[in-house]
Amino acid sequence: MLLDALIGEPVSVQVDHQRRVPAARIRHIGCHILGASPDALVIDRQSSILTSGKDVISVNRVVIAGRDSQKLIPPLEQPLGPYLKTAGFTLTREPIAVSRDIWPLDSAAPECVSKKYIINCGSAGRVYVHEMFNPGFVPLRRDGSSV
Repeated sequence: MLLDALIGEPVSVQVDHQRRVPAARIRHIGCHILGASPDALVIDRQSSILTSGKDVISVNRVVIAGRDSQKLIPPLEQPLGPYLKTAGFTLTREPIAVSRDIWPLDSAAPECVSKKYIINCGSAGRVYVHEMFNPGFVPLRRDGSSV
């Protein structure tokens, strides 16, 4: 995993919430980006990636849609990317955006690097990922890009 290499140690995940909701409840992501019908159930997951010392490296919003979307949900203790790779899905990524965002876990509201992308998992479904990176681990350069 790329974050393992960046941090220099294995990372873990903390799932803050994970629930099935109608795609219409998160219409922009569920219906427009992932293409689910409004009444289809999608998985809405909020998680954080942590160092071994429990420092937060990133905050993530993941929405999973598709015929076999249940198969795309990793166990609560396993990060999404490594799970999808080891589960044997044919994966392709579609970048949506790399931009500046506001780091949500600091009252000073510093800017942070943010990535949005889709992971296509073949016939099983599609996964929307929005990652916001802790500026203490992935700082912005003066030009606004990440290191």
